[in-house]
Amino acid sequence: MSTPYSVRFQDQNHAEHYEHAEYSPDSYPTYIWQLQKPVLREILQSLRKDRGPISLLDFACGSGRILSFVEEEVDHSDGVDVSEPMVAIAQGKCNNSDIYVGDVLKCPDLLQKDYDVITCFRFLLNVDEDTRIQALKELRKRLVQKNGVLVTNIHGNSFSVRRLALIYRYLFRGEKHHEMSPGEIAQLFDKCGFVAVSEFGFGILPPTLYRTSLKSVAKWVDHACSRFPILDKFSIDLLYVCRLKTE
Repeated sequence: MSTPYSVRFQDQNHAEHYEHAEYSPDSYPTYIWQLQKPVLREILQSLRKDRGPISLLDFACGSGRILSFVEEEVDHSDGVDVSEPMVAIAQGKCNNSDIYVGDVLKCPDLLQKDYDVITCFRFLLNVDEDTRIQALKELRKRLVQKNGVLVTNIHGNSFSVRRLALIYRYLFRGEKHHEMSPGEIAQLFDKCGFVAVSEFGFGILPPTLYRTSLKSVAKWVDHACSRFPILDKFSIDLLYVCRLKTE
């Protein structure tokens, strides 16, 4: 049985591996993040243009990858994570954010304000369904009620080629990994009081190609495909902009 996500990163070694190995400069996740950054910047800049100063919470901020980027695009930013080792790394790279250690789902009073924007990356797919629903419902409470925005992602689309790799891992290695279809994601948002208003897809080709001599070709293809919205539904990593659902 795999170690629960919230427990895994309490270990310093796992935190360091995530920061320096999984997100090494030449890794697949790092390249996908490079594709996502200009999209996220445009989302935030558009919000600031429409409504003026905005505050942001990066939920499950981990080592500060997202927070260190978005803090330059908003007027106030906070981060929160359950892992002290991960937060320690984040504090070393985030200069303009307040970062809290703790579980908002168990200690709601940890955060004392509402936010215009909440970012939540690489979290929802890594936890069980009950935690996923609980987290989204709690985040809904933390958004300003008139026009709050949630920006989140699912980095395992079951309509993508990733599914073929997961079938192989399950049959030959006994490994089981989470994945969700676009329909299941839409149902999750609806159940938790959100509606997706924008969707962006990243990564068409199998990540294993990034560990071969075809890496440069894979990068070119994935970069090109990210420009065609018609391919979003088949991308491995789906990024969503959500607003509060009105009754």
